[in-house]
Amino acid sequence: MDERFTMDLRPVVLGVIGTVALSVAHARPPVLNVYTFASSPYQIPALAGPGNAKVVGETVDTVTCAASQAGWSTRIRITPQNRAVHSLRRNLIDGYFAIDPSTELDTTAKRTNPVTLEKWYFFTTEPVVVPESARIGVVDGSNEKDWLEDNGFDVFMSVSMPSQLVALLKRGRIDAALMDRRAMIELQAPDRSGAGELNAYFLRYAPLYMYLSENFTANNPDFLPTFNKFLPACMEGQITLSADEEARIKHLAEQLFSEIDSMLNLQQAIDAGPRMENLTDVLTFDTMWQALAPGQASELAKAILELPGSRALFAWKLTHSDMVTEALLTNDLGTLVAMSALSSDYWQGDEPKFTRVIENIKAGSTGLDAMAISDIRYDASTSRFQVTVSAPVGPVSEGMPKGMLALGLDIERALGNRDMD
Repeated sequence: MDERFTMDLRPVVLGVIGTVALSVAHARPPVLNVYTFASSPYQIPALAGPGNAKVVGETVDTVTCAASQAGWSTRIRITPQNRAVHSLRRNLIDGYFAIDPSTELDTTAKRTNPVTLEKWYFFTTEPVVVPESARIGVVDGSNEKDWLEDNGFDVFMSVSMPSQLVALLKRGRIDAALMDRRAMIELQAPDRSGAGELNAYFLRYAPLYMYLSENFTANNPDFLPTFNKFLPACMEGQITLSADEEARIKHLAEQLFSEIDSMLNLQQAIDAGPRMENLTDVLTFDTMWQALAPGQASELAKAILELPGSRALFAWKLTHSDMVTEALLTNDLGTLVAMSALSSDYWQGDEPKFTRVIENIKAGSTGLDAMAISDIRYDASTSRFQVTVSAPVGPVSEGMPKGMLALGLDIERALGNRDMD
């Protein structure tokens, strides 16, 4: 080939390479620089390679997932909590997770919706614990310690590692240790003797958040709402009930269903409600319903809210307003016939609260044994974590009950309720 021709091509080739490199650089997502702290199984320091630190864990996955959906990559580092808060206030980092709500931080940073939900229990060697007078031990600098102090509890002893709390309990140095249930389960491995012998007493569900620095939110105003939008899908299936918690919710739900059944003729309420035999009509009215809810009720929704069944559910819910978030009654098609307040959907027939009850019936369960209990989910409209319990109503014909009754329960209130034991 002519040498002069070859030389003439070099500027063109270099220009193409430069353009491609610039395009690749522009295609790279921006980086969200955040701090967190070590807390297994949520945030765990690991090695990504020789000398390369990495952070893994469930909450890390959630934050990374929601940030990615919002168009950002993440750089997450383990840092002492005091340093992390200091860096956040000085806008040296973009964010910090996963922490309890802070009145002080709320003045200088923006809080996302919860990125995880911890289950805090008092662990003790004794069969009974009285937190107000107990010698309580916690991990120093933890969310648990901050919460206890903010709520008027005396912290008797602070330690640097969760495993030390188990040792102190065994020696009788403290009466109770407050920590996350999952963290305690991590201590129940074969090489962590003693943790499995402790009694557990539920205190609270603790929603933990990511705080974003003032500068970051000012420079990226769309990030927070977009991040929050994708959080529910990124948390899907991560917040589940343990076997004992599910048993407690089932026992509570049975009593609540019995209460409703004694004050309202559910089958009569189903017969009195509207009914559409055509799925096309159902979907059309459901679309109109969703377009207006929750701010406004469609004409169909208004009519249902005026029915005696809805008024009865509303009055009953008032007696459990702290714990019950909603009460819904459907017919066998899954369309609403009564509700305690305006629901987001008219057709419930495609939702797990309905389909899982049908699956349980087809598997041979009857009555309340066919009850379905959902995973825990966050309701942004009420800022509460809740579960949905649903059960069949009336006789079953060809595998379908006459209807379905569903209750939304605030999970913290439900598990903390002692009046219905």
